[in-house]
Amino acid sequence: MAEAQVVWTCKVRGRLKKGPREVQTVAVAGDRVRFLALNSGPDERSGVIEEVLPRRNRISRMAARRSGGRTEQVLMANLDQVVAIQSLLEPAPQTGFVDRLLVAAERFGVDGVLVLNKCDLVDDIDDGDPAIRKWDYFADLGYKVIWASAESGRGITELQDVFANRISLLIGASGVGKSTLLNVIHPGLKLRVNEVTEKTGLGRHTTTRTELFPLQGGGFIADSPGIRGFDPWDIDPEQVRDYFPDFIEGSQVCKFRTCLHRDEPQCGVKTMVRSGKIPAWRHAAYLALLGDLEERKDKRR
Repeated sequence: MAEAQVVWTCKVRGRLKKGPREVQTVAVAGDRVRFLALNSGPDERSGVIEEVLPRRNRISRMAARRSGGRTEQVLMANLDQVVAIQSLLEPAPQTGFVDRLLVAAERFGVDGVLVLNKCDLVDDIDDGDPAIRKWDYFADLGYKVIWASAESGRGITELQDVFANRISLLIGASGVGKSTLLNVIHPGLKLRVNEVTEKTGLGRHTTTRTELFPLQGGGFIADSPGIRGFDPWDIDPEQVRDYFPDFIEGSQVCKFRTCLHRDEPQCGVKTMVRSGKIPAWRHAAYLALLGDLEERKDKRR
């Protein structure tokens, strides 16, 4: 029989917050910490966090553009996989968001999973539709892609298997159905959900902070606030090409070892784009991210 979990309510020691730092929050969901117990009674257990232990990995992004790229927002630490939830309709999917999130996952050695939610809203899914083929392309790269619907139950068993005995971060825009899916997978959570507004076609925020929930049978799921943009943290412009696994083959035949697959002649990646082996939208997503990283680097200088 599994041991009953003990919950401690802790604050972060003030000295950990002092001085200049590049990270927005000292401790985040998934962190391992050392804390000093202040009250260990049966009705209340409280303490103060003395130390945040080294992280084996993390998923993080630039906190805000107004910070000039100087502040890191760690969404979660010490995780096994990041699960990007996208809805097929209401709101529309964001492939550029997925490209950037998977770059962050590749950077820190975290598995990436894509969930296409609300597939019940699409009556006839045409496998030949270019919008559908985008997701098939990610599957061909080795990422797990799950078609899901909380309404019809499609994909729920597969999701339960994916989450079992793993530490997962769910991430996506507001309104894509993260909390709804979690309520179906684990009804005891009883997470609050909201509908997509007709005026904007976007969802309202129902999750205000990242929370880590234990799953029956093992594993943890972190439900994060809805986000629409993702700028990966701690990636040099010259390195971002290494986190696009589909570029590896073409880069082997580039004329220049330092080729950024943009304006250089005799570029193997651009040759693959012209032949259709790499979709044009995928290369465009790479170029957009490369440009943003270069702009951020210039500002920091």
